[in-house]
Amino acid sequence: MALSSLNFEDITETSLSEQVTAGIPEGVLIDYKRDMYGKKDDDIKEFLKDVSSFANTSGGHLVIGVDETGGVPTEITPLNGDADQDLQRLENLARDGIEPRISGLRMRAVSVQGGYVIVLRIPKSWSPPHRVSARGTNRIYGRSSAGAYEFSIDELRVIFTAAAGVLDRVRAFRSERLAKLDVGEAIVPLAKDNGRLVLHLVPTAAFGFLSQIEPGAAHAAQDLLRPMDSMGLSPRINFDGYASLYHGTDGKCRSYTQVFRNGIIEAVKVRVVSDPQDGQVWIPVLSVGRWIFDQLPQYLAAMQKLGVPPPIVLMITLQGVRGRPSWS
Repeated sequence: MALSSLNFEDITETSLSEQVTAGIPEGVLIDYKRDMYGKKDDDIKEFLKDVSSFANTSGGHLVIGVDETGGVPTEITPLNGDADQDLQRLENLARDGIEPRISGLRMRAVSVQGGYVIVLRIPKSWSPPHRVSARGTNRIYGRSSAGAYEFSIDELRVIFTAAAGVLDRVRAFRSERLAKLDVGEAIVPLAKDNGRLVLHLVPTAAFGFLSQIEPGAAHAAQDLLRPMDSMGLSPRINFDGYASLYHGTDGKCRSYTQVFRNGIIEAVKVRVVSDPQDGQVWIPVLSVGRWIFDQLPQYLAAMQKLGVPPPIVLMITLQGVRGRPSWS
């Protein structure tokens, strides 16, 4: 099983042994190193080149402690130093030697017979390019099936253009979803709304090489995906992924959380505006803040559990409340 299909914390000695047994070769998404990177300038530059090349291309895994021949893994070669010190040194190198810093970079020591293997999961970056700046270096690398290489000027132009395009796609997704809500095309029929609160959490990787979210995994994390301002939930797997619904006594949905297969979360709550009082209706801003911040940390925790990499764009929208005064 490919490492990319596993939760990062679930990678074990068995997972690494399967890589070797299956002969999964080095390429754009994975690189093997038999030995720990040394402390000489050339070794440090090689480490930073390898890490930044993944971030600048498609993301992937760097596995330290696995030997290879011709790019094909042959055996696990355990490291025998101090795992915590090795991790700390690599984290410091990546933090201080690559500009801008790579958001979402993760690394851990996996215990194996005879020692440990260090695995790095490097996300595809949506703020590229990342350059190696340590030890007087000023180089930008990408990856191909043959390994890391220095980008050409033409390739750098493409990278800058693609990064800007992703933000446009994030905005377009939000606009499309809001338009559907406006014409009553939510994922289920909604109760009479009196205004709607809509949250969108959009990982920029959703429009790139992010592996699809398994709806069953989202269902297992349902406690983290409760609808806003709900006293219960009705979980279900649907065509788009996973949904958690909260229904009122009229049988209509008052709030829901939808996890799309590309990792995007849409949370909607109706009845944001108060019932009329003395001819006036209000937006209860303290309640709105509570609805958001009670659930937002839970949604982010669910995305982390599902292996959704940052950066994540948060967008908050109030619909159908134009001209309504607020009340705290």
